Amino acid sequence: MKRIVSAGLLALILFALCLQGARWQYDRHEVRHSKNELIRENIKKPAITERELATPVDVAWRTIVIEGKFIPEKEILVRNRYHEGQYGFGVVTLFESSSGKRYWVDRGWVIAGPDALTPPEVKEVDSEKVSITGRVRVSDIEAQISGTVFAVPGKDGSSKLKKWDKESSLKTEPIYFDLISANRVNLNPDVPTLLPELSDGPHLAYSVQWILFAGMVLFGLYLVIREERRPQAEKA
Repeated sequence: MKRIVSAGLLALILFALCLQGARWQYDRHEVRHSKNELIRENIKKPAITERELATPVDVAWRTIVIEGKFIPEKEILVRNRYHEGQYGFGVVTLFESSSGKRYWVDRGWVIAGPDALTPPEVKEVDSEKVSITGRVRVSDIEAQISGTVFAVPGKDGSSKLKKWDKESSLKTEPIYFDLISANRVNLNPDVPTLLPELSDGPHLAYSVQWILFAGMVLFGLYLVIREERRPQAEKA
């Protein structure tokens, strides 16, 4: 009897943990699915202007047309970017809009130099006025849908922007843009940042897996009880 009680308590704890794991994974699935749906819908919508960035969560991945100027001396090469299996860098340049706000602009991918001592060839920008078409990237949403998929090189989207700000000793807006095109052709990226393959991920499957584990716990408890009672049944 004592063994049955101990096994029952252990099974209860494991069962509760399995259900908690299932619920956690399902919640992650729901969040990721809703954010992916937001992105799918926003990609289809017409372009916005800077004035419509007051609520950035609602405009994630919307196309934006914005005027301003690049600040060439504030440029960062982001390591570990790949294109068609080739190693390279992401080119991120500071952009100051006509309203005076500052944003980081991801100007796409460039192939690495032939060796570690040779810098990549990057299209130069100047500080002349320019109109760019970009894609709004909202860091907290990216962290929720894909984790490190969007976060290079930080652990999440927010830390990425913080890292860029820290490297350049400045403060920018809590969003950034992927450059699609500009009204000056020489600024168009040769390899723009592509849209991600949106997926709800494995969270729903993991949730079902935790439920199966919970069932296995109950089955294990049943086997323990059956074995404990077998001698009594044989005597009877």
